[in-house]
Amino acid sequence: MLTLSWTRPVVRAGQSGSPGPTRESLWRALLHKAEFPTGYVPAITQCRINERYPDGFLREIRRGNATFLQRVVPEESAGRITYRHLDDTDIAEIRNEIGKDADGRLTLTLSITLTERPAAAVLAGNTYLRDLDADFHATLDAMTEGLHRAMMHADAEAAPHGPGGS
Repeated sequence: MLTLSWTRPVVRAGQSGSPGPTRESLWRALLHKAEFPTGYVPAITQCRINERYPDGFLREIRRGNATFLQRVVPEESAGRITYRHLDDTDIAEIRNEIGKDADGRLTLTLSITLTERPAAAVLAGNTYLRDLDADFHATLDAMTEGLHRAMMHADAEAAPHGPGGS
């Protein structure tokens, strides 16, 4: 899968003299956006909450001529709301995440993860991205193999030894 992301500071230019938003107020605003997206996302024209769960809710949105079903999972401690698409679409997941920039200002990161079909098309049409993807896939394979070996070694050292400490 392929993930694209965009990050922006939440404080506008020229707003630095006034008290900025807090993480808590931004979180509350993101929760409101999740339930009432039409006031925040111009492309979404309708939204209906179909079900609520202890960890989120199921919503149906209308974007253009299409209707999408999304499982919405807010994670306050991570400062993240994940929107998982449950129907056949080019987007598997959308995330909104609270962060901070180098100056300590609150940021919002919007990321989308494409499903395999559009991701393969993007990689097939762009040699640079295809090579980058192959490089990082190989890097991740090597990293996970090394981490697996390190965990097995640590588990073996931590295992109780036989009588007399052998």
